[in-house]
Amino acid sequence: MNDENVWIKLWRIVQEESGVSRRKAQNLIAGGEVDVNGVAVRDPFSPVVRGSVSSLRLRGHPLSLEAPQPRVYRYNKEAGVLCSHDDPHCGNTLGRILRGEGFIGYTWAGRLDQDAEGLILLTNDGKIVQRLTHPSYRVRKVYHVWLTRFPKAQEMRKIYVAMRRGITDDNQLLRITNAETTGRPPHAVVTIAEGRKHEIKRLFSHFGLQVIRLRRVALGPITLGNIKPGGIVRLDKAEIAKLNEFVNGLSPTAGGERRSAGL
Repeated sequence: MNDENVWIKLWRIVQEESGVSRRKAQNLIAGGEVDVNGVAVRDPFSPVVRGSVSSLRLRGHPLSLEAPQPRVYRYNKEAGVLCSHDDPHCGNTLGRILRGEGFIGYTWAGRLDQDAEGLILLTNDGKIVQRLTHPSYRVRKVYHVWLTRFPKAQEMRKIYVAMRRGITDDNQLLRITNAETTGRPPHAVVTIAEGRKHEIKRLFSHFGLQVIRLRRVALGPITLGNIKPGGIVRLDKAEIAKLNEFVNGLSPTAGGERRSAGL
């Protein structure tokens, strides 16, 4: 189907073409700051057909009506970067980095806590973001975890078994799918398929262990690789094909309504 003949919500076009957040796009439209064919439209959810719009302006500035080409990049987030488009209390946001690098209309799959680091996927493809982040799809994520102290092997094996069974914290069930110890000095390699808030930190804290460094090295079929901290690298054709095949093959599971959060 031709993208020019597909109905799309007005806020989504404004978000894609301006680089603002979804909420900001909706607020701008509601505030009368968006003109469609010379007329202010105040309903963010107004259905728009790209091919029927001759002009689109945000605060008087013209926006493109051409549908974006879907692209995906891997980004090695550094500790200290906040996964937010904008924040009044932190200038070091991922949104600011994206705008500075020319990523207009992009968002990310797989947010991380401000003190965590590692793989995030940047994309202008909403389907990829939704499938990779919604908890009902149970996409596996792999993390390297460093602790203030590392128990002996036998104790760690017992902890991993308990984590796979699941532990209850603040009336929530937290669990991993797999874990092992590697490296010198040792660190844990942990795989999860959910994404409750601070899940990995809470799991280790349950056993009296404090996480001092957390790095994600895989999200679904995509791995971090050897990208330098802060580096952004576009996925090649083979990786895109692999990711699309993975995303299209996902099926939602029951009981996955909650929102994915940082770790």
